[in-house]
Amino acid sequence: MPPSSGDPAITPERLVESLQKTSIFSAIADKQLQALARACQVIRLAPGERLFEQNETGDAAYLILEGTIDIEVATETGPSIVAKVSAGELVGEIAAFSDRKRNAAVLSLTGAQLLRIGREAIFDLMQRDPSCAMNVIAELGGRLDRSNNSVAVMSQAAQALAKGSFEPDMLSALRHGADRYSHFADIFESMAKEITTKHLFQQEMSTAEVIQRSFLPKSISAGARAGQFEVAADMKPAKQVGGDFFDYFMVDDKTLGLAVGDVSGKGIPAAIFMSVTRTVLKTIARRGHPAGEVVAALNDLLAEDNSESMFVTLCYARLDLETGRLDYANAAHEEAYILRADGTPEQIGPEGPAVGLFEGMPYGDGERMLVPGDTVIFGTDGITEAFGQGGAMFGTERFTALMARLKGAAVKDTVGGIMADVLAFAEGVPQSDDITCLVTRYIGP
Repeated sequence: MPPSSGDPAITPERLVESLQKTSIFSAIADKQLQALARACQVIRLAPGERLFEQNETGDAAYLILEGTIDIEVATETGPSIVAKVSAGELVGEIAAFSDRKRNAAVLSLTGAQLLRIGREAIFDLMQRDPSCAMNVIAELGGRLDRSNNSVAVMSQAAQALAKGSFEPDMLSALRHGADRYSHFADIFESMAKEITTKHLFQQEMSTAEVIQRSFLPKSISAGARAGQFEVAADMKPAKQVGGDFFDYFMVDDKTLGLAVGDVSGKGIPAAIFMSVTRTVLKTIARRGHPAGEVVAALNDLLAEDNSESMFVTLCYARLDLETGRLDYANAAHEEAYILRADGTPEQIGPEGPAVGLFEGMPYGDGERMLVPGDTVIFGTDGITEAFGQGGAMFGTERFTALMARLKGAAVKDTVGGIMADVLAFAEGVPQSDDITCLVTRYIGP
């Protein structure tokens, strides 16, 4: 839509005064400027109205009389405001002085009044006063200098940001300069704050990941029982830190404790709840109580001050390395199996509710007898609920079939095979949950 005519109250004298304040027309005699003003038209831009578009053919420059206009450049990723121009400045002069197309679009978000200075009027003025042409060249050169200075300031600030030494004062010259690029100071500072915040968050997450990994067991000191079992585990969080955990430890000189859990939620809150759960579980377990009593005590402690209503599904088991007796308590955790030496998987549990929601919940003791060659496999639902292409889930059937194929493999190879198969099934689909696997083989006395 073409701009509308401007305010008729803007007098010729005011137009001459406005022209005299520009660097291009400042040295032109009043008589010449009066003639130029008579040949021009005052126009008004309504809020949100566009004066012209990028790549249009233009034949006029525009002097801003009132308001502010935005210079918008189209890029491959969308339009971007590259400058804000206020009263007393010219826009569109390059296309007015030559046959070049507009190199940017002009719009006014708040409304503005402008003086349209046509090409014919400009050429007529140049013929009467050739100094006008020199002023045009000087103005364009000055604008280039100001642009280079703004780019230099932002380049220095960007280098400082990359080194971690950025300070907002670096943009003072740009922010306080009477220049069409001064708004970049605010844009850059906002970007710098966001980058700095994300960088600090990334550092905190990396630290949290290191701390979380340090809590997970890497080896076990079993003394004379070391040759009576094999154990291996791995965890791949969906985020940098996760809510899954696994643990294996000696409860006493002949009993191996095994645990795997999956905390509700993800990220830092889940990781904190996970760390507390693992620590408390291990502390209670080493008192030597049956598995059901250990999980019941853990539940009461976690539920006591759990205002966020977080919970954890888990399976805790105790393996008697002399007899092969496995007693366990399963709190709503489905991915808990015994893989018999012949390749038959047997699910154990679940037999009780998730831990941490309600005090006083009972957890019974389950019991299975293992023979040498039997394997305990604990996972989390990051395995069975892993998504592949097209939305298909890995599922329980695929998991049990995979376990059967891995019978007889070393425990490290079993863990690695399960993790690799789940990731291959996903085929690049983003991981939606933590993936954890704990494998223990009973060898016997």
